[in-house]
Amino acid sequence: MQKKCAYESPEMIKLLGTTLRPGGFELTDRGIEVCQWRSDQVILDLGCGQGATMRYLNKKLGIRSVGIDPSEKLIQVARETGDDGDYHIGSGEMLPFDDDSFDGVISECTLSLMDELGTVLSGVHRILKSGGYFFITDVYARKPELVVEVKKDNFRSCMRGLYGLEDIKQQLVKNGFEVVKSEDHSERLSQLMVKIIFEYGSMGIFWQKTGGACAAHFQEALKKCKPGYYMLIVRKVV
Repeated sequence: MQKKCAYESPEMIKLLGTTLRPGGFELTDRGIEVCQWRSDQVILDLGCGQGATMRYLNKKLGIRSVGIDPSEKLIQVARETGDDGDYHIGSGEMLPFDDDSFDGVISECTLSLMDELGTVLSGVHRILKSGGYFFITDVYARKPELVVEVKKDNFRSCMRGLYGLEDIKQQLVKNGFEVVKSEDHSERLSQLMVKIIFEYGSMGIFWQKTGGACAAHFQEALKKCKPGYYMLIVRKVV
């Protein structure tokens, strides 16, 4: 059975806007500042959704970017904006790009949606130029030993793909990256949860509407994992 995708739901889009992530563009700006990307460089948006970050990069810095996302629905919305963006339907596990073809890669609240983390990181390393930056924001589990119960529900949401932050860092280093900057921004996730409860009455009702998750089981399992939100910037070194 195909997993239901929370990010295609109208409730999720209404709540998070076109960026489909906590905090909007504030952490994107932080990443741009650290990575020092320029208008003569090419950036890949890994899990581009409706193309909001791509349009932002172009408007703010004149940066040309390429987007890839497995959701035909979201890519269609992106193409209908008329911004002439370079959008591809595809997955992070099978990146259809040449070796050493990007100066930077962005993954904003999308890495946790991918099924094979090691395969994705290996692919990102392959397509990045030497010294290229990989900018990541995402959810993580402060108690990663308890995530197994969260993964039992049959729908696609970043919360279902929680990892421990140290696990992610170790996998990045294993795949030829060095950590440049690591920051905790869990307050952004807390703010989002407060907004959800105000809007829907409970997190359980929200998950039922957006992804069809079994509310009682999923919510209880998620609580035990103690989700947080992080920003990581790493650089290709080998």
